[in-house]
Amino acid sequence: MLVPTRKHVELFCFLPVRDLLISLAYNLVLVIGCAGHAFLTRKLPENFNESWYIFVSVATTSFLWVVFLPTYFSMFEAYLQSALLAFCLFVNGTVTLFCLYLPKVYAIYFVDEDDILFGSMSTAKTTVGLSQVAPRSSSA
Repeated sequence: MLVPTRKHVELFCFLPVRDLLISLAYNLVLVIGCAGHAFLTRKLPENFNESWYIFVSVATTSFLWVVFLPTYFSMFEAYLQSALLAFCLFVNGTVTLFCLYLPKVYAIYFVDEDDILFGSMSTAKTTVGLSQVAPRSSSA
């Protein structure tokens, strides 16, 4: 009885698991550093608080890598591993772009500069009269 076979040759470089995990350790250090930064900056004023965007980016990165690693090592065909790696990197890059870069672009192009710079100053001027402000002394 004939056994059906398919004509398929797969050529790929063998990379030991240890080398892959060493290269991913750098990403892990970055994720932990960003999570620590987001945790330390969570109580900043609203105008300077970007910890929510950093948290979403770090959480997405962590979730993708937790899902990626077991799936990557359970696949036997190299082209599926490559496709999975490309997809995970694409999703991670897109989420990072939307969470960290686009709010800054929005602030540059769509937020009025007067609201940012003088929004808190205008309330200070109304509560403190001009007569209470000490004049500058000129020192020569």
